[in-house]
Amino acid sequence: MNQAEEIRAFPFPHRDGLDPMPEFAELRQNAPVIRVRLPSGDPAWLVTRHADVRRVLAEPCFSRARATRGEGPRINRTTTLPESILAADPPEHSRLRRLVAPALSGRRAEAMRGGIALLAGQLLDGMERRPRHADLVAHFTRPLPLTVICDLLGTPRLDGDQLDAWNDALRSVTALPDAEVIAAVDDMTGYLTDLVAAKRARPGDDMLSVLIAARDEGDRLSEGELISFCIVLLAGGYGTTADRLAGLVHLLLDRPERYELLCRDPELVPAAVEELLRYGQATVGANLRVATRDVVLGGVEIKEGEAVIPLTSSANHDEDVHPAPDLLDLTRAAPAHLAFGYGAHFCVGAQLARVQLQEALAALVVRLPTLRAAGPAQWKRGQITRAPRTLPVRW
Repeated sequence: MNQAEEIRAFPFPHRDGLDPMPEFAELRQNAPVIRVRLPSGDPAWLVTRHADVRRVLAEPCFSRARATRGEGPRINRTTTLPESILAADPPEHSRLRRLVAPALSGRRAEAMRGGIALLAGQLLDGMERRPRHADLVAHFTRPLPLTVICDLLGTPRLDGDQLDAWNDALRSVTALPDAEVIAAVDDMTGYLTDLVAAKRARPGDDMLSVLIAARDEGDRLSEGELISFCIVLLAGGYGTTADRLAGLVHLLLDRPERYELLCRDPELVPAAVEELLRYGQATVGANLRVATRDVVLGGVEIKEGEAVIPLTSSANHDEDVHPAPDLLDLTRAAPAHLAFGYGAHFCVGAQLARVQLQEALAALVVRLPTLRAAGPAQWKRGQITRAPRTLPVRW
């Protein structure tokens, strides 16, 4: 079969749920590095095996900067925030990461655990005052990480609905026209520019004030980097965690025996979070890389300037790494997975996300042991991740 016949459109057609996608398993077996066509019309190489995905994430010859600056290949033709930490290669990336890492360290995340547990309890208090049914996304899995990131960054909680709408737009691959995504980024940039001005006039005890000081006093950030930092922290720190939390709860309630197991033994929750992150094929796209030189990957020659998509959701089901990968086993010893990435771009907020996921699930299984699905979830479509938009539950 020639290359023109093999090329497929990517992302693949939407499926509700987070169970393994058969397309990924077929590619790992038969075509682990394959040419695909992106929504922009640009070609790219889709990489599905664990070893190859890790290599793309780790090796500097696969550049994020080349994928966000200039006229190179793109997933779509929207704003790429070229001054953000997600768009940089070392040493620029290392400089930006050093500025934000202390506020998102494991020690800092553990210090926030008590407050996050308290917030989870307060949200469940509010749910329990309602009739014994609710949309868990609206009342729990969305407001918990949104409140955490608003408080951490220093944005008003009352602006949460607007921030959530912008976040959905930023995560669009095909859900919205490119022009709407660009407009959302422009609106968000304007909002954050005004917020930065207000924080400059009256600094607070929050990350945004720290970043402003780095910009103004140490001259360690440009103004564009400062705003891009805020957008990435809101979209990544909130959006990804909220989507993952809703997805993890869906996986538990989809098979009630899974949820019941954690209710009987809540101490399983931390390891179960890791297995749920490994198993749930939430990421159906990826941050594009561009090869900076000719390189052979998975037996395929990739030319300088060509785009590569390292698909972590597929890598987490690689049969050579994980025994029985399509089995969701909540008693599995916490597996090493790529849900938070790998290498220089390993998620800087991974520990904070873990604490939120752990405390949220612990609160649910202790407070609501009779929690059950009350109908089918509605799913987000056309975004870089699969996640429930609604999650009807009863208890």
